Amino acid sequence: MRHRRNGLTGSLLTAVVLIALAGCAPGVKRTGGEAVLLDPGDPGAVAAMLDRLAERRVVHVGEIHDRVDHHENQLLIIRGLHERGVKLAIGVEWFQEPFQRHLDDFLAGRIDEREMLRRTDYYERWTFDYRLYRDILAFAKAQGIPVIALNAPAELVDAVSRNGIAGLSPAERALLPASIAPADPSYEKRLRTAFELHGGLPEERFQRFLEVQSVWDEYMANRAARFLVDHPDHSLIVLAGSAHVLHDSAIPARLRRQVRTSQAVVVTKPFDPLPGVAPDFILVARDHALERPGRTGMSLRGEPDGVLVHEVKSGGAAERAGLRVGDRVVRIGDEPIASLSDARLALMDGIPGQRLRVVVKRDGSGRALTRNLTLL
Repeated sequence: MRHRRNGLTGSLLTAVVLIALAGCAPGVKRTGGEAVLLDPGDPGAVAAMLDRLAERRVVHVGEIHDRVDHHENQLLIIRGLHERGVKLAIGVEWFQEPFQRHLDDFLAGRIDEREMLRRTDYYERWTFDYRLYRDILAFAKAQGIPVIALNAPAELVDAVSRNGIAGLSPAERALLPASIAPADPSYEKRLRTAFELHGGLPEERFQRFLEVQSVWDEYMANRAARFLVDHPDHSLIVLAGSAHVLHDSAIPARLRRQVRTSQAVVVTKPFDPLPGVAPDFILVARDHALERPGRTGMSLRGEPDGVLVHEVKSGGAAERAGLRVGDRVVRIGDEPIASLSDARLALMDGIPGQRLRVVVKRDGSGRALTRNLTLL
């Protein structure tokens, strides 16, 4: 599940939030005027934007998670502010707070990239192609910029989705911020409009969804606020889905209630702002993709006793290599495989034409079979 998507567990929440916020794109009234639209390839326009952003202590840079250009623009802003001498930290939605120590260990060079991804449960809790984020983390590591895991633990938000805040155990409630402001009426209206597109869902379910969304935003705002209070000499760049920053009632206003500080919001198209309501800057899209990874032609499934081949596509690399549904994968290349995360890490940088040695056990026997798989 995509980082066990917080609230109403998964796809429904994602669809509703993106329809309500990314599609309708309610903005935030911070500049007193219309947003500035600029081309990130225009050095003069970018420099002028960065000069203005350098005056704000918090800069929210929204993203559509799987858009390469959105992450390129995030790095453009990070690099530009760093070069202007702003003492930065980067708050990210991609990692959950309980795993902060592993992120710190990676940035300090105590563990490598793969171990960091393994220890943070990246592929269980977020799942987007890590290559989208690699350059940002590499820049932060090279420049000694702290990276702050903003997101709530998935287990906590799943508990809110199942039982509501009132139904949390004392231990679970202690993990939440002391107070959670309800969504304002306009924000609730937009979420309801999108929610109703799914048709026939009971009001109780919408109210639970709204509660989950409030918890999600409040947690990230509270995490950012705690960092700002503890580090008064730092500015903070918040990298989160545009749904969390476009509407003032999401993260920005919740942060402002806890720390009185200047904020700005930047997003990248595609997005369609309402008249007179917009983020501070909108960057023109540059729609391109990551280089296509090598394809295995199979899907894998994590089980208590290991990682099983769940599906083999006709004519794909796995079928050509002689792999079968039900095979238990124990090694890919030089990597031992004990979890789905191990498998994804082993395949993370695979390219078409690359040949991998795959070791499996078949039909419950202890005998290992070796197959050579050429990525397509």
